[in-house]
Parts: sequence; structure tokens; C-alpha cells
Amino acid sequence: MPQPAAGAAALEAGVKNIYADFEFIKQFPAAVDAVRAAGASIALATPRIHMPGENGYHANILRLQPDAVLVRNTGALYYYLKHRLEHPDAQHPRLIGDFSLNIANHKAVDLFLEAGLDTVTPSYDLNIQQMVDLLGHSDTSRMEVVIHQHLPMFHTEHCVYCTFMSEGTNYTNCGRPCEEQRASLQDRIGMSHPVRVDEGCRNTVYNAVEQSGAEYLNNFRDLGVSSFRVEFLEETPGQVAEVIRLYTSALRGEISGTQVWKSLKATNQLGVTRGQLVNAK
Repeated sequence: MPQPAAGAAALEAGVKNIYADFEFIKQFPAAVDAVRAAGASIALATPRIHMPGENGYHANILRLQPDAVLVRNTGALYYYLKHRLEHPDAQHPRLIGDFSLNIANHKAVDLFLEAGLDTVTPSYDLNIQQMVDLLGHSDTSRMEVVIHQHLPMFHTEHCVYCTFMSEGTNYTNCGRPCEEQRASLQDRIGMSHPVRVDEGCRNTVYNAVEQSGAEYLNNFRDLGVSSFRVEFLEETPGQVAEVIRLYTSALRGEISGTQVWKSLKATNQLGVTRGQLVNAK
């Protein structure tokens, strides 16, 4: 959840496992308290990029004692595995490998699970046939599939907020406009793609159009997948509740996966597509 209101809406909808993916680590403590008060579990997301000297971010995450950490790069994975070895008697969070580890085949699944991850997320580069092939040769009880998200298109060290919303040159003199404002990049056809920052002043650009893999829910469940993730970016609490309701209904067999993405396009007018899982042509 990139914003507290979305997380609150998810908790009200009965979600028991929340991911907090905030731009600033100072937002994490309140999220942990709110999720724990609701009787749910929380995973805190690391930045997608790990640079030398940035281990303090991971130390702060551990101090908050989340139930799990969403690990997005091998630098972060090394840090948490090293901490496990150095503190064998401590209570450690579960480690969930995100799509950005680029786990695209069953060999990579085995490699990361053997390294110490508790759960892995397949790469977003896979179409449905490639995903089925991977799942058919992997331990699906330890896999989580993202079935709804704004696809992160690229990451950059260039800060859009500093360049266009301030007279400064870096975080020391830009005035931190990213803490108060929202930016997006408009493409040649008029779509506005949201831009988000991280603690290192790096930017991630997300696709304006949501993507859904709901059409393939039955395929994934037949292959043994029982853990699915729905991600939000800038949806209202009402939209969050509606998305969760539709996916819950699909998982219960009350509606089809196709009805999910078609309904979302009709009700939210967000142009939901079948996403990166669509069959290759």
C-alpha cells in the first residue's frame, strides 16, 4: 500500500496481510501500529535499488519488527540473510522476494529459496505460458503471484520533483517537494504515468493503466498457488474496496476472472488490461 488511506480501506475489507510500500521510512511506524491494531500482519518493502552506504534503511526496517520484508534487490537480501546468521536467537521477519529479483524460471526459484527467501514472486516478464511452465516445475506453496498492479516501467536517479518543482539541485536544497506534491509524466497519447520517489531520491515511473491477471486465477490455483497479491498506487479508498471485493469474489468462484478485469474497467474507468501475462503472439 503506497498510502495510509489505501491500507485502512484494505483492512476494513478484511485483508489480513498488508504490504506497506511508502516513499519515506518515517511513514512506516504508524502503518505497523495500525495493521497490528487490526489483528493483521504487515510486510515492509525495501527500495528497489540498493546503493553502498544505504544499510541504515534496512536496519530501520528491522527495528520496526515487521512480520515480513518485501525484498527487492540482492543487496537487501544479503543484508537480511547476514543479520539472520549474526543473530541466530533473534526473531526474524519472513523474507519475500519481489518480482524485481527477476525470477523467470524454476532454476531461479530454487536458487533464491535455497539462499534463504521464504517466498518468491515471479518476474513480470513472463506471459501466461511461461508462467505456467515456471509454476509447473516449482514449489508453488512458496510462491506469491501479483495479479493486479500498476506496472513499474523504469527507475532513474534523475529526480523529476527536484528538477521541475524546485530551484534546488539535490535533496539538500530542493525543499523536498516530493513530500507535498505528486508528479506524472505524460506520454505522446496523453496518458499520465505516476512518478514516485524513494529515500535515495530515485524515481520510479509507473504505468498509468492498471494490469490484471485475474483471467488466469484458475490456472494458478490448479498449479497450487494459494498466495496472491493485489497492489495499489493512487486509488481512492472506495476503489481499493471495490478491487478487493471483485478479486475475493473471483477466488471464491462467484464470478470469473474475466468479469473482474471487465468490471474494473467499467466501474473505475481505469482501463484495466489483461497485463503482461497475455499470451505471446
